[in-house]
Amino acid sequence: MIENAEYQDIIDKINRIRSYGLNKMITIPQIAILGDQSSGKSSVLEAITKLSFPRNIETCTRFATQVSLRQGDTPQMSASIDGESTFNDKYRAQNSNWDVHAVVTAANNILCANTEISEKVLEITISGPTLLPLTIIDLPGYINTTIDGQDKTIVQTIRTINTRYIKDSRTIILAVVPANIDLNNIFVLGEAERYDQNNERTIPIVTKPDTIEQDLLPNLIQTILNKRKFMKLGYLVMRNSSYKDIDMSWDDARQSEEEFFKSSPLWSQVPDANKGRVSVKTFLGELLYNHIKKELPFLKKDILDLVFQCDKEIADMGSPVLSTGMAKTKYFDSILRLRTSLVALLDGDYSFDYISQYKSDFENQSSVTNGNNNEPKFSILDDDNNDADNCEPLSLESEGDYRFIRSSLYRLYQHYNVVMNKDKYMLPKDKIRDLVLRYKGNELPGFISFTTFTKIYMETLFRWSDITKAHVFTIHQFLYKAINRFITFSADPLIKDMLLFEFDKFYSSQVDKIETEIDNIFKDERTPFTMNKYYYDNILKSRKA
Repeated sequence: MIENAEYQDIIDKINRIRSYGLNKMITIPQIAILGDQSSGKSSVLEAITKLSFPRNIETCTRFATQVSLRQGDTPQMSASIDGESTFNDKYRAQNSNWDVHAVVTAANNILCANTEISEKVLEITISGPTLLPLTIIDLPGYINTTIDGQDKTIVQTIRTINTRYIKDSRTIILAVVPANIDLNNIFVLGEAERYDQNNERTIPIVTKPDTIEQDLLPNLIQTILNKRKFMKLGYLVMRNSSYKDIDMSWDDARQSEEEFFKSSPLWSQVPDANKGRVSVKTFLGELLYNHIKKELPFLKKDILDLVFQCDKEIADMGSPVLSTGMAKTKYFDSILRLRTSLVALLDGDYSFDYISQYKSDFENQSSVTNGNNNEPKFSILDDDNNDADNCEPLSLESEGDYRFIRSSLYRLYQHYNVVMNKDKYMLPKDKIRDLVLRYKGNELPGFISFTTFTKIYMETLFRWSDITKAHVFTIHQFLYKAINRFITFSADPLIKDMLLFEFDKFYSSQVDKIETEIDNIFKDERTPFTMNKYYYDNILKSRKA
């Protein structure tokens, strides 16, 4: 079954869905290899794909690698990374066998130039007349701690990336389980069981069976025979190529593996279909084929639902814009409608329907009418209001505050006026005494230097300046949020982002101008008047200008 055209066609359908980016919108059937670092993941991937991957810790655990094997008339290999056009152009499909080490190293230099772990995926596609179709994803290996110089967050980053695959109900979890570690201590099995509680899509593959003590081998055999911890899909086992065998060919490694499984009669208890790299690859190929066939009708429904949603969004945009002239007309009509609504909102010129819609907010604000418009207005604060004494600006965050902007601004100004009127800021007596002594001069007996009065006034002015700037800053924040929300919820979706960008630029420039003007006003207020008419007249002319 695994070599027929139907199988290749069904695998290609999933790969096409992935190439279109739909795997970012819906889940797709796939097999993912997961395990602790140094658990034998790289050896499993090599044994399945016949490719030689880097095994150094700096490279092999830093990003996910998807390998797609497919049947083809001629040997071809390609590699790609989403959004990396230079890399993709360099490694387009060619009739040659590339050095996988070089491809992975080049991907590592791009993906991990500024980070320890990348969430992007290196996709390698290999085709040839003798290949059996299979697509498998190798994920970064779990680690429990970091070494000196490593980013402390990579432990959690790796777990977050891997959890994204584990929790996907369409992902078959190929959990790498070293033979020399007890099942109770295998982290990946615990993570898989969190999201696959009935062990229906988790298949452990036991690695490094040649490292276990002989007296523990019967116990291991019982595990692989599914008698210690039941797994619906069963267990697989394969002998890894060690570091000393890194230059061994795939065929030599297969032969060495076969000889190992013949070395003990206990291994004869394990079905041939569940042990050895050739059987493992065949098992996984058939498993993925059946998994895709089962999920394909549901996958098709998910895609059709996406198409329906997109069609609805396009329909909601209105009639197509067929020319630049139509685009300009549509643009100006949208802007005019938006401007009319915004001016009415800022002026408090609400329609009866608007007030009826938000009646509860309207009634909660206050019962006093402001002038001749229908803007609600708040009662004057009591003289004993503690909010005024603490000089803290009001916080306006409720929905009603943003729906009735003028009354909200009135509250802010009302609070500011009360704070300024109630401000009892007085210089300490010691400070006044120091100022009197510092500026004491030749004034007439019983008089005090004019400079002393000036300094006392300026000390108080600094206090008022801070209160005023805090008040204006609060107004800036409120108006920015109010208008930003208005554009977000009221503007045509086609121009909303552009309007928000332009509004942000415009408002920032206006805030800068207002802050500069406030500084100029208080700078001018710090200039004292004198009885010198010439100087007095010049000051008046300057202020008038």
